Amino acid sequence: MATNELRQLEALRSRLARDHAALLKPTDVSPRTPDTISTDFNMADQIERHLRTDGHRIWGFVVYRCTYNSDPAWESCIQRINTSVQKSMDLYNGRDLLQEGCFKLTVIDDASMLDGASTHAIRQHFKEWCARMVHEEQGSQEEIQSRKHEAPPGVYELPVRYRFCIAIDEASMRSVISEEGERWVKLIKGDWKPWEVTRQKQQHLETGPDGIAESLGEHPDLVAEIEAEGEEEFPAIEGCTDEDVGWMRVQLVGLMPSSYANLRDPDHWDIVYIRPPDML
Repeated sequence: MATNELRQLEALRSRLARDHAALLKPTDVSPRTPDTISTDFNMADQIERHLRTDGHRIWGFVVYRCTYNSDPAWESCIQRINTSVQKSMDLYNGRDLLQEGCFKLTVIDDASMLDGASTHAIRQHFKEWCARMVHEEQGSQEEIQSRKHEAPPGVYELPVRYRFCIAIDEASMRSVISEEGERWVKLIKGDWKPWEVTRQKQQHLETGPDGIAESLGEHPDLVAEIEAEGEEEFPAIEGCTDEDVGWMRVQLVGLMPSSYANLRDPDHWDIVYIRPPDML
């Protein structure tokens, strides 16, 4: 069993423990869908809770435009993304969260910097953008604190808007505006680092008091396989031969609100990750 698979199992175990705890309390009725979907599974309700927990007022992905061959095609692409969000939010009776000043699909558009840009370059710009914009968008720290609510059980204080972004290159743009095939975009994890950068930290976690390796102490062959995982190479993507290259091809259907809400869970990326060119 490889390290990435083991991380997925640990993430699943953590998710199942939380799901079990949720089953022990009465199912809450959603004010948006009282007769059909409980509030725990209403994605609009989830996003609203996340905003209250963070003291934030704006949600939505930041989108990087990485193709400049056709302005009309790009405008059509953005329109289809917005239409997809609207249709998905209708399933949860969540149009109130699409009002101006609440939902924002921020487009970063700079041909001199982004035309054909690498994922690394986009990630670096995104980090800098987040550090600069969080208070400009959400208000001062005092304003954010005044709006904050105590986090409900199982709700993490990890704002998705400032942890993940979307990149659209020529191929993904053409898929979005096409009438055939699957429509997809690139979902980029903002805090991703290559395996070699994180290996020492991962080994520390795996050999700590409650780590994975200790629980596998009676299985030396499996431990050896885990330790060798860092040496396994996959076909290079932008020079990276790790299994997790820090981004995925994600279908437009369900991108917002479902994937957006689910990415709040710190285990979600490891659970669902699929290496390109395969698609989530």
